[in-house]
Amino acid sequence: MRLRQILAILTMVMMSATSANAAEPILIRFSHVVAEDTPKGVGARMFKDLAEKKFPGRVTVEVYPASQRFDDDQVLDALLLGDVEMAAPSLAKFNRWAKPLQVFDLPFLFRDVDHLHRFQEGVVGTQLLQTMLPMGLQGIAYWDGGFRVLSANVPLSTPADAEALVFRIEPSDVFQEQYSRINAVGIPMAFGRVADAVRQGVVNAQENSWSNIYAEGIHKLHSNYTELNHSYLGYMVVTSSDFWQGLPEDIRTGLEEVLLQVRAEVNRLAAERAEERRDRVVAEGGVAIMRPDAKKLQAWKDAWLPVWENFETEIGPEVIEAAIAAGSEQ
Repeated sequence: MRLRQILAILTMVMMSATSANAAEPILIRFSHVVAEDTPKGVGARMFKDLAEKKFPGRVTVEVYPASQRFDDDQVLDALLLGDVEMAAPSLAKFNRWAKPLQVFDLPFLFRDVDHLHRFQEGVVGTQLLQTMLPMGLQGIAYWDGGFRVLSANVPLSTPADAEALVFRIEPSDVFQEQYSRINAVGIPMAFGRVADAVRQGVVNAQENSWSNIYAEGIHKLHSNYTELNHSYLGYMVVTSSDFWQGLPEDIRTGLEEVLLQVRAEVNRLAAERAEERRDRVVAEGGVAIMRPDAKKLQAWKDAWLPVWENFETEIGPEVIEAAIAAGSEQ
C-alpha cells in the first residue's frame, strides 16, 4: 500500500512538471540594428505587442534594438545557432547567403515603392523569401526603409564629384562595383559605427534612407545631400527555418497574420518618415539638399546601369526581368 502511494505521488509530480514545462511560453528574441523610433524599430515593437496579445501566455517577444545583441553581420549566424529567433537585416546583408537577392541592390531598378511592392508580392518576389532554406534560414516578410540618398561634406551633383571619396556602404558586391565605377572607395561597415567613422575621418561619404540618416545623426556631420533615390533600402524579416517550422501550426499561422499587419504599418510609416525626417533635417539647418535634374540624373545612370550586366548571371536574368516587368504592371 505504501509503495503504491509513493508511486502515485511520483507520477503526480512528474505530470505536474511536464504540465509546467508545456505551459512555458515560446520565446522569440528579435534583434535589429536601428533606433526604436525608425520604421523597423517601430515594426519590431509592434510585432511584440500584437504577438503577445494574440497568444497571451503562449508567446513572449523580447526586442533588442540598436545592435544591443548583434549587428546585421552577426545576426544570421546567431539565428542558426539559436541565440536569437528573429531579425530584420537590410536586404543587402544577404549577399553571401543567396545571390538572387542582389536584385534589390541594383541601381535604378525600382522606379518607386509601388513598383517595388508589385515585385515583392509577385511570384518571383515571394519565391526569393525561400532562397536561403538550404542554409537553414526562412524569410517571412519584406519591410520598407526608404530610398537611399547620398551625403558628404562636398556637393555630389555628378559622379565626377564623388571621385576619391570614401563611402560607407553595406556589405554588397553590387555597391562595391557601383562606387569603383566612379573612382570612389566603398567600405562595408556596420550601421552602428557610421557616425563615429565619419567623425574620425574613416569615411567621408555615405548612403542611406532619410529615416536612418536622421536617427544616426548623420545630418549633423554631413552638409551636402543628393536625393539620387538610386536604390531602395528594404529589410527582410528572417528566422531559422527549424524554429519556424517547429512552431505549433496555429501559432505559426497566427504570427504570419501578425506580420501582415506589421508590414502594412511599417511600409506606411517608412513613406511618412521619409518626408518627415527630411523636413526635420531641413528645419535644423546647415545642410544643402540637391535633387538632380534630368541631365545630372542621366550621368549617374550612365555610370551605374552597366553594373546590372556584371551581376545578371549571379542574380538570374529571369529575376531581373520579373523586377523590370513589375514596373509596367498596374
